[in-house]
Amino acid sequence: MKKRRLAAGIMAATMVVGMLAGCGGGSSSGGGDSTTAAPVETTTAAPVQAEVKEATGEDVTIKVALWDYSNTAYYKTMIDAFQAKYPNVKVEVVEFTADEYDNVVVTQLSSKQDFDVVFTKGTPALSALIKQGHIYALDDLIASDSSFDKSNYSGLVDQLSLDGHTYALPFRYDNNLIFYNKDLFDAAGVPYPEDGMTMKEYHELAAKLTSGDGNEKVYGAHIHTWPSNVYQYPNRTEKFNFADPTTYENLIPYYNEILAMQDEGLVQDYGVLKSSNIHYSGVFYNQQAAMLQIGTWYINMLCENVKDFNWGACALPNDEGMANENCIGGVTPVSIGAYAKHPAEAWQFMTFVCGEEGAKTLAECGIVPGYSSDAVGAIFDALPQTYPNAPEGLSKYLSCEKNVMEQPMNAKNKEIDTIMQEQHSAIMTKSVSAEEGVQQLIDRVTELLAE
Repeated sequence: MKKRRLAAGIMAATMVVGMLAGCGGGSSSGGGDSTTAAPVETTTAAPVQAEVKEATGEDVTIKVALWDYSNTAYYKTMIDAFQAKYPNVKVEVVEFTADEYDNVVVTQLSSKQDFDVVFTKGTPALSALIKQGHIYALDDLIASDSSFDKSNYSGLVDQLSLDGHTYALPFRYDNNLIFYNKDLFDAAGVPYPEDGMTMKEYHELAAKLTSGDGNEKVYGAHIHTWPSNVYQYPNRTEKFNFADPTTYENLIPYYNEILAMQDEGLVQDYGVLKSSNIHYSGVFYNQQAAMLQIGTWYINMLCENVKDFNWGACALPNDEGMANENCIGGVTPVSIGAYAKHPAEAWQFMTFVCGEEGAKTLAECGIVPGYSSDAVGAIFDALPQTYPNAPEGLSKYLSCEKNVMEQPMNAKNKEIDTIMQEQHSAIMTKSVSAEEGVQQLIDRVTELLAE
């Protein structure tokens, strides 16, 4: 057992950012893990609409700002396909490091860099760019493009609006799920987790799957250190809204359940995870935890890295009786820079990579796109043919009746996120009770929003 886990640990350390064959590497986006954007002004700039005109068909070069281009092959695949469809448009990629991307792109745009297309790592970073007037509003482009159908995004386009204006299209959407180790459940003689579990049932399952001690201990579940690893549960049922402190009291029972699991040794201690910088992927790869709550980017990582046990997935537990009606997760937005030289061609690029062509490329890499269709779902359902350890029927978790955004658009998202991180740490380390910590969270965010 120790030798197997050691080997798995080495694999996890070296392959944690690995992608499926032919899809390249890159850092996964994840809730509560976004880079802190540079400070912004407190007022939001008046929206400027991207110019509505037909692409000229003349030879142009568009500049696309993104991260991890060098080691992420699906970017290259999509760009090659786009240029084959629009041979007059050359794509010049301007690449920045993932860790500093949000800060650097704000600095670059503050200097009026002429990026035609700007990828951002989440809605807090997008909100920061909107506040400084660094990206165009897309309303006129959306209204004038008869081929664009926002219904293919399960509500995400409307949710990428601020003050009545839409600023981005969703490139990726990472629904949060419970991933579980089928082999550990089989060995324990315990039925697999199912959609519609309550938090109490989730807690009880974790207790049944916890065994051993020391280096040989297997935890029933793994709770990563991001605030979203708690607030996603009520967020999915729309009982919690990241930007609405009047909903924060609904966090209390979820915090108390997870703290009880921590006290009982069913999950690893938050303080240990934080101080040791333990990555969730290795814990699951090494079969040190039977269940893990994380985003669907992990499908890609599991397919590539897990060969010695079978895994499955189900919807997050909740206390509202919801099965799989709603998805909940973070969005990777794509926008047009406010200083773009070629906004019409930028729109062509955005609708291509965020449309069905781009979505299929992402799906073939085990990555969930913002765009949903039967063709995209079929690619995920076929994963077991190539990766026998993967479960069947994953498509039902890719596009639910409603896709809820982890952090709804708000001009003060970055400031809220900072407060959320601080209060989450205080609660999880038991510096304050869940009730006290949530009340402090309510008071602090209410004061922030009133400024």
